[in-house]
Amino acid sequence: MLDKKQVEFFIDRIENAHVGSFSGAVTQLFDYINKNVSSNPVFQKLEQDYEHGRWSHWNKPGWQIPGDLEEAKTLSYTLYRTIVDLEENGIQLPRNILHIKSGNTDEYIQLFNKTFIPYFTLALEDILHSENQEDSDQKEFDENDIIFIIHGHDNEMKKDVQLFLKRAGLKDVVLHEYPDKGRTIIEKLIDEGSSACYVIALLSPDDKLEDGKLRARQNVILEIGYFLGKLGKARVRMLRKGNVEIPSDLQGVLYTDYDAGGSWKIKLIKEMKSGGIDLNNNEILKKF
Repeated sequence: MLDKKQVEFFIDRIENAHVGSFSGAVTQLFDYINKNVSSNPVFQKLEQDYEHGRWSHWNKPGWQIPGDLEEAKTLSYTLYRTIVDLEENGIQLPRNILHIKSGNTDEYIQLFNKTFIPYFTLALEDILHSENQEDSDQKEFDENDIIFIIHGHDNEMKKDVQLFLKRAGLKDVVLHEYPDKGRTIIEKLIDEGSSACYVIALLSPDDKLEDGKLRARQNVILEIGYFLGKLGKARVRMLRKGNVEIPSDLQGVLYTDYDAGGSWKIKLIKEMKSGGIDLNNNEILKKF
């Protein structure tokens, strides 16, 4: 987890750096970020743009800061990130960017910082905000610990997963176990699934197609689509039994094979933890 005051400390060092400390100050900041950042979509996007060389042809005489703020932040992040990879030659980047052939090195470092560090700082603030949001979501999920089970006709598979969740100290929600109260299926799904922080979708071979292929019930596919939109792919895990066909619309969603030996439990624990569920692997496995 990144600390805002620590990031501000590194930014202050960069702003006040001279020829002998500039590259080192930038490198220390990125070392700190790489060691402490968690799964952060803003950081990953900035790194992706850098690695793909998005701004590699930008530095030409007469260049201008992009008019779009997001573009300016991405460019500035890329420039400071490049200094790190250039290592001892990183000190030359400000001179090359500003197209200065001679003069005091400390002066063009100051000019470079004056031009780009405000946007670079905003990019770092976006990373910090994303970190804080993820931490907030994590705390919310830890308090809920409610898992929604999407299932078809395989009652034994459903009970096996419910037992697994019970031993893990998690509450499960199974739609048909709740009264209708005059609600449609969709209304019931939205109401009863509102408190769920993670979804396990059971793909059991319930329907056989004319070509002999096996597929899950269509209500299972519908509910998966709903929760993908609600929670995202990281918090929806499909548990596939046998050779059930995965619909093309769900090809990007990961699944775990449900096996008689029970290795699916270990894999599911790992995925649930990465999705924000607080689990103790050893304590759970002792109960099986």
